[in-house]
This record gives sequence, C-alpha cells and structure tokens, in this order.
Amino acid sequence: MRIFVSSLFHEGNSFSRLRTGADNFAITRGEDLLEKAAGSRSSLGGACRALQRLGCQILPGLSAVSPPGGPVEDGLFAQLCDEIVAGVRAARPDGVYLDLHGAMITESLDDPEGALIAAIREVAGPETPIAVSLDLHAYVTPAMLAGADLVLACKDNPHTDYDIAGERAATLLVEACQRRIAPVTAAIWLPLIFGAQMETARGPLASLHARRREILAAHPSLLDISICNCTTLVDVPAGDQCITAIADGDASSARSAVEELARMLWQLRDDFAPDFTPLGTVLADIAAGRVPKPTILGDQGDRVLAGAAGDGTVIMAEIARHWPGLKAVVPVTDPAAVLAAQRVGIGGVFEAAVGGGLSKGVTPFHAEWSVAGLGDGHFVHDGPYLQNEPATLGDTAVIRTGNLTVLATSLPGFTQDPAAFRSQGIDLGAQDLVVAKSGYHFKISFGPIGPCVVVDTPGIANYRPGLLPFTKRRPVYPEDRIPDPRFAAEIFAPRRRSTAA
Repeated sequence: MRIFVSSLFHEGNSFSRLRTGADNFAITRGEDLLEKAAGSRSSLGGACRALQRLGCQILPGLSAVSPPGGPVEDGLFAQLCDEIVAGVRAARPDGVYLDLHGAMITESLDDPEGALIAAIREVAGPETPIAVSLDLHAYVTPAMLAGADLVLACKDNPHTDYDIAGERAATLLVEACQRRIAPVTAAIWLPLIFGAQMETARGPLASLHARRREILAAHPSLLDISICNCTTLVDVPAGDQCITAIADGDASSARSAVEELARMLWQLRDDFAPDFTPLGTVLADIAAGRVPKPTILGDQGDRVLAGAAGDGTVIMAEIARHWPGLKAVVPVTDPAAVLAAQRVGIGGVFEAAVGGGLSKGVTPFHAEWSVAGLGDGHFVHDGPYLQNEPATLGDTAVIRTGNLTVLATSLPGFTQDPAAFRSQGIDLGAQDLVVAKSGYHFKISFGPIGPCVVVDTPGIANYRPGLLPFTKRRPVYPEDRIPDPRFAAEIFAPRRRSTAA
C-alpha cells in the first residue's frame, strides 16, 4: 500500500503586525523528511512509524513547520499547497496522510487548510482516503471534514501525544484503504472562547476528557472522539469550540457522543477563569529560596506558542529594576538588537532599547548591553513537544546588562524547549530563573530542569473578555451575551464503504 505524507504546521494570530514567511518555516522534503520523522514525536513522526509497521510504502512530500504567528503570506501558502498537491497528483497514492495544525490563516484565507484538503481531494479523486491529524487548538471547519475521510486531533495539553494522534490517524487510514472501516463523522460547534484552564489534566477540561474516554470505552463502533479548543487569536467566522466523533458506519453513536459532550462543555463555560501566578509573587519566592533554582517562568501574555510576537519586556524590566540579586535569562524578539550586537561583535558594548518593536502597547527596555554571543538560531527540539523537529530563531545575540541575560532573536521562536537556549551557548543551570514564551508546553520540556510556573503577564496572549477586537468571530461567549446553542451535530458521510463482513 502506497501512502503519501506531508505536514504543514502553523497556528495563526489574526491580530499580529507580522507576516509569516519562508524564513519562519523549517522545511524538509523527500528522504530528509523520512529521516527527521524517524525520531520525531510530531504527528508526522508517529504516522510514519505506524505506516512502516503496517508494511506501507511511504511517499514523502514536504514538511513545513513554523512557530505560531501572524498570517502566512499568500504567495508562500500557494507555493507550499501547490507542491503538496503536485506530489499527490504525481504519486497517485492509495491514501494520503496530512499532519496539520488546523489553525493556520493566510493574508486572505480564513481556512487555508480546508482549501488544501479540497485541492488534494480534487486530484486524488473521491475514492482515495485522506486522513488528517490536528493540534487540539485547531479551528476545525466543515470544509476540512467534508474533504477528508478522517480528521482527528491530539488529546493532551501540554501536547505530549502528537505522535499518538498521528499513529491513530495513519492506522485508521490504512483500515479505510483496506475497506475494513467506513468512517462517518459527527461534529458540533459551540460559540465559546476561553484562554485559561486549558490544560487537559486539570480543571474543567479534565472532567470533559474523562467523560470522552468513558464514551469511547462504552461504544466499540466509535473510532475517535476529539475535543478542539480553538485558539483565541484567530478572528475567523465561527471560530468555535468543535467536538468530533468518528464512527465505523454508525452515525447515531457519533451524533449522541458529540451532543452529550457539547452540552457538558457549555455547562462548564464559566469555569475557565484565569489562575496564573502574579509575577511579583514568584520572583519573591525565588529570591527567598522558597522554590528551587532555576525556576522556569511561562510568560502568559507574550506566548509565541500562542502567536504573540515574543517582544514583551515586562519580566525583564521587573527583574532588572527590582530584583538585582536574581540571575535571569529572558528571550525577546528584536531583530534590531541582534543587528546592533552583530555590529559591535562579541565583547562589544552598545546602548539600546530592547523589545517592544513588534507589538502594540509594549514599552521597550533601555540599557547598556554587552555582547556575550552571536548565533544563527538553528536548533533541533530536544523536549517531548516536537522532539527531533528542526527550528530557527533567526540570527541571535546573547546580550547582558547587570544580572539580566537576554536571548535576542530575529524571529519569534520556539523557546519552550531548552535546546533553544543551549544551542546559543546559554548555561541554564547557572541561572536563578529562565523565561519561556510559552504557557503550557514548556512544562514538559523544562520540567526536569526546574519548577515551571505560568505568570500572569499582560499581552495579547493572555485572553480576557474585551481584550481582542474580534469582528468575524462574533457572536461568541463571553464576548457576547448569547442564548444557549442548538446542540445538533452535523454528519459528514463516509467516502468509502466497508466491504468487511
């Protein structure tokens, strides 16, 4: 069996001043893709390992992975889409597997991934099964579900199970190709947005996922149930919470599962209250020795992993001005600071205001800086999230003032992984605290190094009602007062019928 595989991974921010271009993506093709996937904990990695175990011939297309950020340039998306579609057309595979984030936006498209799936469907034909695995913060659309036979998401936040989601999608794809299953999907959307209590092992989502697992165990015809909590930073029509269930030919069981879970989620809608730790509290605890060092702080308001620019200065300014006894490392996106450091070279000194150049309402931090290091920003993920995936920070500079070390990057980057710092020559063990531009995934990568605390910082990624100027994503609770929704699922019929007895 011949299976074509590709990955296109980007989570959008409709409110960013930045655009996501080719420099933001780490792109691999062909044999390089297969080599990367062999050791990757991405969904693509899990899918490829499953396909190999099942004796399939893997036909590699491309893998393009970028940190979250502003809309993808239209021209770049068109090029990547055309390359994937051309690969399917040339390969004429028995099945297609796609690893997508599910919340990409471009300069002109609200649903580029739905468009990609539709384009693949057009060249693959109606009888070729298509399977897609998503991040659970996807913006799931009817176009995605109509174009693919199987669409499912990872289940954990932090995302420790990307590879498991890819493995499951690939396994079901092979069964669909063999006509052993006839997948039918029920989906329901809820006009609800939240930006806190989003971990799946605690809080309101823990009880929802516990019930999801109970329903799956009780109904053998159900192949998957996914609960997608759409990211807060996409302003798209019906950017809702989406619950999907895939059944083997049994639409009724899929329908009842998603409708029950949707009612439960709606009843929990007021339980997603922020519980992040005040910055002053955790800094006082570190200084007093009440927590081990280094302590890792997740900068909730400036999370690059939610699509923020990563140029926030609140934490660095607070440390430099009020906590001179704490040795700290803070990443900041500031290409001008990197250029200034490159001009004076390692050992040189320059004076500049750092940060705040890419986001509204951010105050730059002015200081005299010494240059401790310069780098190209390339690294490979070490931690469980995206392990073995190559990434880039753009050109970098390690600059210092007093007790503060700043990792200045030219591009917003994946700083939830210790490799982002170590690759640029920073000794994490020598610090009292390290800041990551992440609110969830840094915990699974930095956990072995020190305690991880999400701090309540201002910024576009720290959602509160009224913070974001939504126009397309309305009405939505709690931005708007709305009546209870209709808990009525939509059914997306299978494209292939089972011939198994």
